[in-house]
Amino acid sequence: MIRHTLKNLPFTISPEEAAKMLHVNEDDYDEFLDVYNEIVPLLSPALYFGEAEILSNDGRRVVIGDQTFESRILAVNIKDVKKVYPYVSTSGRAAYERANAYDDSLYSFWAHGICEIALKTSMAAAFEEAKARLGVGALNSMNPGSLADFPISQQKPLFELLKNVEEECGVTLTDTFLMIPIKSGSGIWFESDKHYANCMMCPRVNCPNRRADYREDMFEAEYAEK
Repeated sequence: MIRHTLKNLPFTISPEEAAKMLHVNEDDYDEFLDVYNEIVPLLSPALYFGEAEILSNDGRRVVIGDQTFESRILAVNIKDVKKVYPYVSTSGRAAYERANAYDDSLYSFWAHGICEIALKTSMAAAFEEAKARLGVGALNSMNPGSLADFPISQQKPLFELLKNVEEECGVTLTDTFLMIPIKSGSGIWFESDKHYANCMMCPRVNCPNRRADYREDMFEAEYAEK
């Protein structure tokens, strides 16, 4: 499998912008600025991704490279392609460790918030560079733990498929398959002319990260076995 790593991605959000995004009170801005100035130099946003061949797909179980994934939705989504692109992204371990070390819970909240902003903003640019390297057009993503059909336990084969994740971007898995640093992301990109988002089948109400409307009938209409 061909692998790529994009490291030390730029963080371009000013302290004023970050404070606004995190709803920092005006009276707290000077303290926030101290945290910002300490955390930002520790950020090391990175994206590690690969190009993996699909070896078999029986509609429920998919063999990608040397790993097996079990998901009806994944199987249907990638039934017409020969390759997928597993990835792990992160805002960096040093910033995460410093954010955890603050005794003041508000400082820690701000620091983790800056890490999350770094993850989201740097990955937006990195995603475009990744597509250019891969020579692909529209990409959709499925993410372990986002749906019951694709549980968080699928992190294990994803990390084992990519290999050397900790060495390449500093991300590790806990025994319960959570990523450390916590401001990290993972998933499988796949090409499709049809837009797909996990949110379409997630009924969670008032989710701050929702990117598409919930469609109650979507699984039955497009993924149920006939």
